Amino acid sequence: MIGFFFYNKLTNIELIQQITHNFEIYDGYIIIQKYDKENNVLEISDKSINNNTLLYGKIVILNMTVADVITKINKIKECILQNKTKYTLTTIWANKTSGEKYKTYIIY
Repeated sequence: MIGFFFYNKLTNIELIQQITHNFEIYDGYIIIQKYDKENNVLEISDKSINNNTLLYGKIVILNMTVADVITKINKIKECILQNKTKYTLTTIWANKTSGEKYKTYIIY
């Protein structure tokens, strides 16, 4: 089982179901440096002191490999950005609104 933090369009259950129908989902947030929703540009600093903005989204637990999740996301037309050819995959601590923390993957 792996966890992903999804934000923006991938908080839509119907889009997540295009990845798999077998998942757990929780409301959550991450702490980042900044997020420009209009241009879909997310910045996470290596220095935690610079990360002071909450980004709300969904913590999604999947029984798949990271490679399989990425392959499925790449097939969702709503997730393909016209002006972006390179994405970053990293791990980040995501917080459930109930307070629990999960180490998750995030793509941005």
